[in-house]
Amino acid sequence: MALGPVAGLWAQLSGWQQDQVKVAAEVEIRRLESLLEHPGGGPRLLADRLTHRLEETGGEAMVTGPYGWLIRKGLVQRQACTDRRCDDGIRLDTGGECEMCGNVVHIRRARRVKIAAQVDRELPGLAAGERRRVLEERLREQVAIEAEDLAWRQERARAEQARRDAARAAARERVERERQEAAAADAVRQALPCEDCGRQWSAGLCEVCDHRRQTETLIGEAGLLAAAGSADLADPGSVAAVTSEARVAIDSSIAAAWHEFLQITDVAALEADPGVARDAYAFTAFETARQVVQEFQDTALAELGRTEAAEVEARREFKAEQGRPWFQHNPTGADAVAATTKAADAARERVARYLLATRLEKLREQTAARTDTAAAAPWTTGCRHSSCAR
Repeated sequence: MALGPVAGLWAQLSGWQQDQVKVAAEVEIRRLESLLEHPGGGPRLLADRLTHRLEETGGEAMVTGPYGWLIRKGLVQRQACTDRRCDDGIRLDTGGECEMCGNVVHIRRARRVKIAAQVDRELPGLAAGERRRVLEERLREQVAIEAEDLAWRQERARAEQARRDAARAAARERVERERQEAAAADAVRQALPCEDCGRQWSAGLCEVCDHRRQTETLIGEAGLLAAAGSADLADPGSVAAVTSEARVAIDSSIAAAWHEFLQITDVAALEADPGVARDAYAFTAFETARQVVQEFQDTALAELGRTEAAEVEARREFKAEQGRPWFQHNPTGADAVAATTKAADAARERVARYLLATRLEKLREQTAARTDTAAAAPWTTGCRHSSCAR
């Protein structure tokens, strides 16, 4: 369709020339499609261009070199201005006259009028022929100045583009270098043995030992939560007793969870691979401790919510909510009771959380100050399975 207007010229081409023209036409059609809002109009635009260029030349009979004419003239867009959609002063997307070309003509006419006025002002009384010569000379000078300015701006734009390209290339090189360095560092880290058990290729800490560390941390946190909820912080013995009870309770929960796990798994497989048994036990202990810590926190909040401070704040909030203007006419109605109860519960919880945070902070300070405290017994003694004992 696109090359239909030049079918006669196409027939005169060799096989290689036809391939080259076909490729050039396809490239131009894709470029034209990118200028249009709706796809599918590229072949029609190229056919219209070829028809116009043949009429301009005088028909196929006037084309002496079909291949050169097609490649260098027929298929090539001729922009009369800087608008990418302009082709011989016609807008490719609309088919109308190019507004930019009109602006260029207007600017050129305005420039000619301005320079002519300058000539008349500076050189009055010139003859018509001399005036025309001076005017044309100054117009050429102005065009040369503008061309030089354009070349300078284009050169500056190319330099700026080159600078941006170099910056992007440097950034890509830096990112690639950092990626390679990170990969090398990660490879070194992955090759490190476990700090606790010595297992090779454990990135410094194997999963089992990591779970053990986290579990021990959770057990310590559970002991602090239990002490914050019920112990007398001024009595170290009370704190130690509650903390010990919490540890025993968590050890019991871990043992129960492990027992349940053994009921649903293949014990023979665990016996055959002690490493798998250790992994499973460590993960079971970690998950159990994590759940128990949440339970200890809920219990501590409930106990602190029953303290005198929490009850006083709850009663104050209850009365404040009951005294709202919209409840004064019926302070014992269902809506009022629901709102005041909700406000009191929120106040009680707010105080409980504040007391818990304050007491935990005090307990941590006390723990940090006791440098001579004996180390806690390891939780792993809770496992009764032979493979874990190994």
